[in-house]
Amino acid sequence: MATHGKKHKMTMTVTKISYSDIDQTIFDECFTKSLPYLDATKLNIVWEDFDLTVSSSTADKLAKMKTRYQAREDNDDYAIFKLDIDGRIVAYGCGRREHQGDRMFQHELDFFREDASGSQGWCYSAEYNQKMDAFYKSISDNCATHSVWIVEGSSMEKSYDAAVSAGRLSYTNPETIDDHHGHKLKKLVVTYILA
Repeated sequence: MATHGKKHKMTMTVTKISYSDIDQTIFDECFTKSLPYLDATKLNIVWEDFDLTVSSSTADKLAKMKTRYQAREDNDDYAIFKLDIDGRIVAYGCGRREHQGDRMFQHELDFFREDASGSQGWCYSAEYNQKMDAFYKSISDNCATHSVWIVEGSSMEKSYDAAVSAGRLSYTNPETIDDHHGHKLKKLVVTYILA
């Protein structure tokens, strides 16, 4: 059926799940799609945190990620979640509530794949920010911020800076680690700017 120029309104849903709810085939695809981003020239992940290196095999990296997700089970401070668009799972993520301060949610890991149209542009949409903001608040006593650790100079840092320039979010940088396995880490405390 022709839409005559009308844009399909996608339905995006973020759901807290258990490790056993993960579709392992989809998880593997999301990880495989995300690996070139993780292993970029300026890494977006510190593999040494998982007792690996950038030159470790893909199979070893995938196994460690599954172990990390599985370890997030059965602990009220941790959360595993999936994001789907029109019923198609496009991301799996995990994180935990911080122990200090207002106990904001700290985003740890996520792996993405394309939506049904073959695009990953959904992760730059206002709806994505709205859905993630609502989800983080739902698992952190309505805390207005969440946090994430990034490698200084990485494409992840550049993405956050681009989102700031585009008016989609703001962040502060209250803490840095100057030498973490040879990388400088920055903690970003993020506030989504919702339209």
